[in-house]
Amino acid sequence: MTMTEHRISLLNFYEQLPVAVYVCNRNDELVEYNLAAASLFGVTPLTGSRDWYPSFKILDHEGHQIGTGHRPVTNAIKTNPGSHRRELRFRLPDGTDRYILVSSVAIRDGAGDYDGAIHTLSDITAQHSSESQQSLLAAIVDSSEDAIIGKDLDGNITSWNRGAERIFGYTAAEAIGQHVNLIIPEERLAEETRIIKAIREGKKVEHFETIRRTKAGKAIPISLTISPVRDASGRITGASKIARDITRQKQVEEQVIAYTSHLEDMVAQRTAELDQALQKERELGQLKSRFVSMASHEFRTPLSSVKLSASLIEKYAQPYADQHIAKHVSKIKNSVNDLSAILGDFLSLEKLESGKINVSLTEFDLPEFCQETTGEMQLLAKPGQQMVYRHSGTSDRVILDQHLLKNCLHNLLSNAIKYSGENTLIRLDTELNTEECRLSVADQGIGIPEADKPHLFSAFFRAGNTGTIQGTGLGLNIVARYASLMGGSVDFESRCGQGTTFSLYFPQPPYQ
Repeated sequence: MTMTEHRISLLNFYEQLPVAVYVCNRNDELVEYNLAAASLFGVTPLTGSRDWYPSFKILDHEGHQIGTGHRPVTNAIKTNPGSHRRELRFRLPDGTDRYILVSSVAIRDGAGDYDGAIHTLSDITAQHSSESQQSLLAAIVDSSEDAIIGKDLDGNITSWNRGAERIFGYTAAEAIGQHVNLIIPEERLAEETRIIKAIREGKKVEHFETIRRTKAGKAIPISLTISPVRDASGRITGASKIARDITRQKQVEEQVIAYTSHLEDMVAQRTAELDQALQKERELGQLKSRFVSMASHEFRTPLSSVKLSASLIEKYAQPYADQHIAKHVSKIKNSVNDLSAILGDFLSLEKLESGKINVSLTEFDLPEFCQETTGEMQLLAKPGQQMVYRHSGTSDRVILDQHLLKNCLHNLLSNAIKYSGENTLIRLDTELNTEECRLSVADQGIGIPEADKPHLFSAFFRAGNTGTIQGTGLGLNIVARYASLMGGSVDFESRCGQGTTFSLYFPQPPYQ
C-alpha cells in the first residue's frame, strides 16, 4: 500500500469514529481533523496552526489558563511512550464552559523520533455536571444534622451518614450491612414491615413519629420521612430514610402541656374567686338598691311633711308680715326641694343600674309639653331669671317617652337655674322635622372649664368651678343615659363665664 493510500485509509477510519480526531505534524500544527472535530464546538478548527481554536481559552483543573506554548499532553507523549490523557476546560466565546477529555498518542518515524501526534477530544460536560451534583449531594448528606440512611428492600443498611452516627452512636462501618432492626425496639418491629410494604408500593412515608434505639440502648423519639429509591429504569430498589431526633421538641411540648395545665388550674381558681367576688358584688348591689329605694321612699314622707308644715307656717304668718319668718320659710322650702332632687337622682340612678327603666314611647305635642315644663321650672327660678321657649320646624308632634324627656329637661333647666346668676336669660329651643327632634337648653351661667369637659357625663362628677353650689354630680349622667334609652344622644358647648348650651338629639321616628 502506498503512503497516499495509507493516508486515505486512515482518514476514512477517522471519519467513522464518534470522537473528534485531530492529527498534528512534528511542529504540533494541525494538518487533519474529522467531521466530529468540526462539529464538536460548532466552529471549524484552524489547520496549519498550533492554536486550533484561537477564540477559545483553555483552562486546567485549577482554572488556570494554558497558553499555546505550553502543551502538557503533547509534551508528555514526546518523551514518554504510550498514550496520555487529561481533562481540560474549554471556555467558548459566549462564556460557557465545556469539559473535554483529551487523549493523545505520538506518531514516530522509522528512527523512533517524534513525528507528530493524534489527539482525540471527548465532550464530558454532562458527566462532569452529574459528578458535581453527586459530589454536592454527598456533601449535603454527609453534613446533615439529621440521620440519612439508605436501605434495600430487605431492610439491609446500604448507607449511613455522620448524622446517623451522631444520633444512634453506630459508626458507618458498624451499621452498613446490618439490618435496620439494629435501631428498632423489639416492640416496634411491626412498623418496619408496614414501612417496607409502603415503599414497595411506591408510597412515601412523611413525618412519622416513633421511637428508635441507640447503640447505648437509649430510646429516643424521632420523626421519620422515608422515600422509595429507584434505578435508571424506574424500578424500586430500596429506600432513603431521614430520621430527625425530636427529643428537644418533645421536651418543649411536655413543658408547654404542663404549663398550659398549670395556667388552666390558675384560671379555674381565679375564675372561682371572681365568681365569689361577683356574687358578693351582686349581693352588695342588691342590698344597695334596696337601701336606696327604701331610703328614697322613707325620706320623702317626712320631707313632704316638712314642706307642708313650711307652707302652713308661711300661710299662718302672713298676718304678721314678718320678713324674717318669710325668709326662713323660703330657706326650708328650698332645702326640702334640693333634698328631694338629690333623692330623686339617687332613685333614678338605682333604677338605671338595676335595669328597671322601661321606655314607653308615645306621640304628643312637643311645644305644649315644653311650655308646661318651662312654666313649672319658672317657679323655681332665681329673682330676675327669665325662661324663654321657642319652637321651629315642620311638625309639632313627636314620638318619645314623656316621663324620661321631662326628667331630662328638669335636670338641664335646674342646672341652668342653679349655675346662672339673678336677672339672666334661660332659653329652651326645640326643632322638629321628619328625621330628627332637637331640644337645646342655653344659659348665661358660669360655664364649664376645658379640663372638666371630657368627664362631664360621668357619675358623681362635678366641675371644678361649682364652689359651694349644691349638687350630686348625677344629673347629667342620668340625662345622657335617658337620652340613650330613647335612641338619642346629648352634647354641649360651653365657655367659662359666658354660659353653656346642652342639646338633645332624637331620631324621628325613634330607633326600635
